[in-house]
This record gives sequence, C-alpha cells and structure tokens, in this order.
Amino acid sequence: MDYVKVNKERVFIDKGNLYLESFNIDKISDIKRLKKYKHLTALYVEKNNIEEIKGLDKMTNLRKLHLEANNIKEISGISSLKNLEELELSGNKISKISNLNSLKNLKNLLLNYNLIEKIEGLEELVNLEYLNLAYNRIKSIEGLKTLKNLKNLDLSNNNIEKLANLDHLTNLEVIDLTGNDINDFTPLDSLPNLKKIIK
Repeated sequence: MDYVKVNKERVFIDKGNLYLESFNIDKISDIKRLKKYKHLTALYVEKNNIEEIKGLDKMTNLRKLHLEANNIKEISGISSLKNLEELELSGNKISKISNLNSLKNLKNLLLNYNLIEKIEGLEELVNLEYLNLAYNRIKSIEGLKTLKNLKNLDLSNNNIEKLANLDHLTNLEVIDLTGNDINDFTPLDSLPNLKKIIK
C-alpha cells in the first residue's frame, strides 16, 4: 500500500488522494516519500503551518490541491500543475493573485479569507467556473473579462461600492455580493443566465 511519512507517522494514499489535515507541517518537503507518487490526483494539506508552496512541481497529475488555513503569502510553485482543476487557498495571507496563467484547466478557485485588494492574474483561466474571493479587501470589480465560463462568483464581504465590468460574464448563474456597499444592482440586468443574486 502506498504511503507517505509525516512526523514519523505513516499516512496512506487512498485512490490517488492524500489527506494531511492538521499534521503540523511547516514545509511540503516535510512530507517524506511524496515525490515517489507522481500519480497522485488530489492532495489535501489543510490547517498546517505552510508558508511557501514548494516541492510540488513534479506532481503533474494533481487535479485537486487544497492548502487552505496555512500561512501562505504568495501563490507560487504550481505553474507546472497543468492538470489542476481545483485550487483551494482560502484562509491564508495572500495579498496578490499571481502565477496562475499556466493553469488553463482550472475550474474551481477559492481565495476567500485572504488579504487580496485587486482582482488580477486570472486572464488565462478561461475554463474557470467557480471563483470565491469572499472576505478580502477588494474595492472594484475588474480583471474578470476573459472568464466567459464563470458560473458562480462570490465577492461577498469586500469593499465594493460599484458594479462594473461584468457584461462579459454571459454564463454567470450565481453572484454573491453580501457585505459590500453596493446601491445600484442594475448592471446585473444585462447578464442573460443570471439566476440568483445574493445581496
């Protein structure tokens, strides 16, 4: 049976999935034997002490990567993960969206509960369907123009006052704007597939 070692403890890989929640991991390199398992399709390293994404560049079969509730300040070290479909980085200390351009298969991106002030660096994510940027410091809606496949957008609990630059999101079905300071919701009227506005 395939396994990795963390803090001298064996953790088994289950059907291509590896779950390492709350293992007190400081660095991905602390996960011994991980590099042996290039076939890994899902890696869950939530609620640890990771500050930097490093040591995953050979894990090119990964489809899901969950690193929520760590101490990550910068998105890096994942540009080779071209098969990634889900990236979960909520509850970190990220202030800028960057280094995602090569992840063209990404469908779900979760960056809620971070320190992001500006929506940027998403231009190449043309297959993105779900984007969660709730609980950040975003003031204006921009940088979403190319996300034509986006179906669900969560911008709740930010500092947004005005709705603009959304008319390209023709496939958008759900938008969450609670906890912002928006008075005029009429720009959403032009979105043909919008089914639910949470405000």
